[in-house]
Amino acid sequence: MSAATVSLSFLVEALEPSGLPEDGRLSATVTMLGCWFHVEAVPVIDVDGLQTGADAVSESRLSALAVEFDAPGFETVRIGAHHYAIFVTPFGR
Repeated sequence: MSAATVSLSFLVEALEPSGLPEDGRLSATVTMLGCWFHVEAVPVIDVDGLQTGADAVSESRLSALAVEFDAPGFETVRIGAHHYAIFVTPFGR
């Protein structure tokens, strides 16, 4: 039995800047099925065919996620002038 694919969406305006000038990440909080999730948009750039974070903080986060998920790169979406990899993580409240 294969898992169903459900399309979720929310307004891009819900994503807020981290507030730190050296950190280009955006974030929001969403609920699904009564559970809280942190949505993180990590800005990425392509350097010689390799995906990397657009700033030092984003590169550190992207590298950690690449190791955690054993992935060489992630799908991205364009928000404004930048490309972002989107991550949704559950957290307790």
